[in-house]
Amino acid sequence: MLPPTRAEDVTDLPDGIALLHHFANTEDVRGFVSHGRRLTGHDDLATPRDLERWLREHDLLEGDTSETRAHQGHLARALALRTALRAVLRQGVEDSRDGAVAVDYSFNVILTGGHGAQLTIAADPVDTALAHIVMAALTATANGTWHRLKMCLAPDCQWIFYDNSRPGRAKWCSPQLCGNRMKTQAYRRRQTA
Repeated sequence: MLPPTRAEDVTDLPDGIALLHHFANTEDVRGFVSHGRRLTGHDDLATPRDLERWLREHDLLEGDTSETRAHQGHLARALALRTALRAVLRQGVEDSRDGAVAVDYSFNVILTGGHGAQLTIAADPVDTALAHIVMAALTATANGTWHRLKMCLAPDCQWIFYDNSRPGRAKWCSPQLCGNRMKTQAYRRRQTA
């Protein structure tokens, strides 16, 4: 089984989780060989233009005006959000505040009789697009899927994955790849000790 090249190659994700999964994995730190293919880390959000392209590819940003152009401040907020997201998805810190970050957005809620609640975001288009990622995290929390989004425990992987196992206690993005690699390394350390 080959690991995915891009986060978007993973297709079996529940609604709402895909956006979080794809965003968190824009930082890919994998650095190992699998089936003869070398995986090397890269950052899909290295420049404001990269951020703008990623938001457009994920249907979070439309139009081509000066207001829809990402700048360095947008990139800094996106990277801070991604860093916080990856930090809290590390297994073992789910009850701590490590990596927590305050996200400063203006949200307005409109309640109507026939349609329920509607949320609007008072920000420029790029910040509004980033707020949709925050909203995906809130939705995943509300619908109970958040706790299944995890970071692989393999230090040379750290891929964000969705735990489909029945008990929800998976440690690695792939038991066949990362799990076997980590168990083999632990075995070798025990043998040399």
